[in-house]
Amino acid sequence: MSARRSFLAAAAIFSLTVATGCTIRVGDPDEVDPVFGTGNSVRWDLTRPLETKPLGLADDELEMVRVPDDATVTLTLPTGTFSGRTEDMTVTTRHGYVDSVDLFWTEPNGQAAADRMVADAKLLGVDASQVARWAEVAKWAETADTNETRHDANYNGSNGRVSTAIKPGMAIGKGEGTPVRLWYKFYLRNVVEKTEPGK
Repeated sequence: MSARRSFLAAAAIFSLTVATGCTIRVGDPDEVDPVFGTGNSVRWDLTRPLETKPLGLADDELEMVRVPDDATVTLTLPTGTFSGRTEDMTVTTRHGYVDSVDLFWTEPNGQAAADRMVADAKLLGVDASQVARWAEVAKWAETADTNETRHDANYNGSNGRVSTAIKPGMAIGKGEGTPVRLWYKFYLRNVVEKTEPGK
């Protein structure tokens, strides 16, 4: 993993940890990560609770997964299947179940990021017209004259009991073709709670 990717993932993990209160396990660099194992793809069904033990994950933890090169993640949602490449991945667990899955990767520019978000909008239950506007936001950010160093956005949605969020972010004032970092979040609290008595 490059130093830049490590820094960006660590920053995202820090922000998540403040909200969740979980411990963090980054892992021994010589260990095979339990999520990807020896392969370069993950297939999880998010329509049912995912227990941590069979996945090799701790019960209450925010784990930065060791992602191999050319990795893909396929997630079954209540009304369809999401599949895409990922550069970084975190998994938050709670009381023995997967609580959220977070995927991170970089698109080459604002238009590419907007195109990807629009392509995924219906499946993730996000407003396609809102995410399509990111292309114009990115054009502004490329040459914006401001004291801010980054521009980030947050688009919330849902697919059945799986809550979702798409979070693009990019540096400001770095010129045409500034890369955009995408963060897709799949939040499973409602899926897990459905199985508990009285739900």
